[in-house]
Amino acid sequence: MKRSLGIFTLCIAFSTAASAQETAELVQTSGTAELKRASEAMIAQASQSISIRLPTTVKRGEIISIQYEGKGNSVADSFMVTGITIKDGACAIENKRHTTAGSALSDMIHARPCKKLK
Repeated sequence: MKRSLGIFTLCIAFSTAASAQETAELVQTSGTAELKRASEAMIAQASQSISIRLPTTVKRGEIISIQYEGKGNSVADSFMVTGITIKDGACAIENKRHTTAGSALSDMIHARPCKKLK
């Protein structure tokens, strides 16, 4: 019984560690992702995702170029990367900024597959 409990505990620990979210400094993407903008002044409603193209390597702290289709035209934009988290082969690339009212807004790029490089 004691040994079974030990094995069960190890299995739980490994499965929790394998699915834990971790931060990253540098990631590799496939070059395509989904963008969700936080503000109404941006390209879409807050709940809508937009398919974008982005660099295949993304580093926290850099400004990356993104491209998407908007109203029949190809649009080029920039995205300041303030944070990167990775879980189960998918990345959340964040642009977090504060408003004059003191609240925080986050635009998110969701990329899959995604691999932590650093």
